[in-house]
Amino acid sequence: MTAFEDTTPFVMALLITFIALVCISMWNNYNSVKVEKEVIKPKNDGPSRTRELLIRFTKFYNDLDAHNNYLYDTQLLPDPKQHIIHALYVGYDESENDEDRKAIKIGLEAIVQFQDLIGDEPLKSEIDEEIGNEPTNPENSDISDEQKKYIDFNNKRIKELETHFTHLKIEINEDMLSEEKIDSQDKRNESE
Repeated sequence: MTAFEDTTPFVMALLITFIALVCISMWNNYNSVKVEKEVIKPKNDGPSRTRELLIRFTKFYNDLDAHNNYLYDTQLLPDPKQHIIHALYVGYDESENDEDRKAIKIGLEAIVQFQDLIGDEPLKSEIDEEIGNEPTNPENSDISDEQKKYIDFNNKRIKELETHFTHLKIEINEDMLSEEKIDSQDKRNESE
């Protein structure tokens, strides 16, 4: 008598295993096609990623109660600064009327108030508060290091805003920017 006289149980086990593997393969194939179709299908439900970013930034900025002449650290932003800028660019390109373009322009003016490495406390201009608009004598004026830091960051803010406006071909209010530049440069020159 040999070990494999009756092979029926062995053949049945192989047949059942083969059938089970075929069924599993068919099940996976059917479900993967279904998932693939869901990924390809465009999602029209809800706002786009761009709109979500702009809504979050707008809500954040309004809640911050930010002042125009204050500079804030980018760490405060709800999303990375470059993502918000990209969303503003896309929003400007997709805007259909002047009101939307004006809102994007305001958004760009707001986002450039956020600069890297400012710190937890916002920077603000102390010179205008202390001495008003009167010209100062460089020998008599002692500008603090924090004020010098503000002037440097404000110049970066102005250059960044000009870059964004130029890229989007937004008309730059030269009077406003030139006044800010002159004030910042005068204050910087006075401090040196």
